[in-house]
Amino acid sequence: MNYLKSIFLVRQKSSFVLALMVLVPFFFVACSDDPSSLGSELLNQDNIIVSKMDSFTDTLSQKFEPHLAKLSLGSSETLLIGKDANVESQTLLAFYFSVASKYLADLDSNLTFVSADISLTRNYYYGDTLQPFNVGIHQITSSWNSLFTVDSLPKLSYNSSSVVLSQTNTGSVYSFSVDPNLAKDWFKAAKDTSLGQNYGVLLKPNGACRFTGFAASTSYSDVPTIKIVVKKSSAYETYQDTLEYSGSVDVHLIQGTFPEASNKTMTIQSGTGVQGKLWFDLSKLPDDAVVNTAMLVLNVDTLSFKVGSSYIDGLLAYQIVDSVSDSTNSLYVVSLSHTGNTYSGDVARIINNAVVTKNNCGMLIMPSYQIKGIENFAIFNSNPVNGEFKPRLTITYSQKKK
Repeated sequence: MNYLKSIFLVRQKSSFVLALMVLVPFFFVACSDDPSSLGSELLNQDNIIVSKMDSFTDTLSQKFEPHLAKLSLGSSETLLIGKDANVESQTLLAFYFSVASKYLADLDSNLTFVSADISLTRNYYYGDTLQPFNVGIHQITSSWNSLFTVDSLPKLSYNSSSVVLSQTNTGSVYSFSVDPNLAKDWFKAAKDTSLGQNYGVLLKPNGACRFTGFAASTSYSDVPTIKIVVKKSSAYETYQDTLEYSGSVDVHLIQGTFPEASNKTMTIQSGTGVQGKLWFDLSKLPDDAVVNTAMLVLNVDTLSFKVGSSYIDGLLAYQIVDSVSDSTNSLYVVSLSHTGNTYSGDVARIINNAVVTKNNCGMLIMPSYQIKGIENFAIFNSNPVNGEFKPRLTITYSQKKK
């Protein structure tokens, strides 16, 4: 019995020692820490004033104006082709390929190019699918790359006549039978650049054309392809081969912008580079204010809001740091999520930094993913007639009692 009792006492002492070892470090840390770093907010709570400022009730002046950015669309996974009264999208596409030596050798003898077919897989559409889709394909005669922008388009040279012989659409696959001589020119360029160059093709709408997107060369699947059928018939050798090559580089270029539905609407547009420059007067905010929250709410004009078959739904708010160039700070960006008929988010980081740096140039509002598609995120602007539908900023801030 004494043996068991002694074991029990030892265990009790061990448990006490272990608990003491665990608690002692926390005791010393708590005693050694500066109260200002651990509990100053609680200690000084009576010296803090929490206030609220509302752009509606406090009548803060505001501006919501369009801003046009230059976009590089070469990394988009969708190639857009289409045209209406205000906007046109064209696509540059190249197939850079190596050609087997036997075909290059036969170029000077009896090699015949039977056919050439370019295939694109649709992954997006915008607007009425019953509208016609009539596209010309033109051989490009000058160099370009995926960094091409719409500003570069006037420098592009291409043959005015289209090489399309026929077009067939089977489900989501659009096939264009083109002049086989186009493929022959590219084979010659592969053999000797002095014989020509392979700069690819320009896909250009013929008149009004519904906006349709196709998987680009950067896509994970269904990339653009060209199938070339070659044939040789001679006394020594006869064959007919089908050669298939994938797209190597591409970019779509969008000219023009969609007009505003009315003077009450600001349209944030994907693809065209139309963004919104939103500014609130923060002069009523005390200099020593620490912004806790700053809820921004943008109301959607549902009658003018128009999106494509697939898109990423969301807007981004960037802090503008230069009112002349409208350049932004990528460290201060907030996502605005879509709920019901509003886009909203807490932009406290942006407002706080504007107050601290005394540099309130506003925010740049843009689509979350602006290089795919041609969405129109219609938002009610700062026009006074919009009343409660105008952009709204509600700020909660703290400051020390005077």
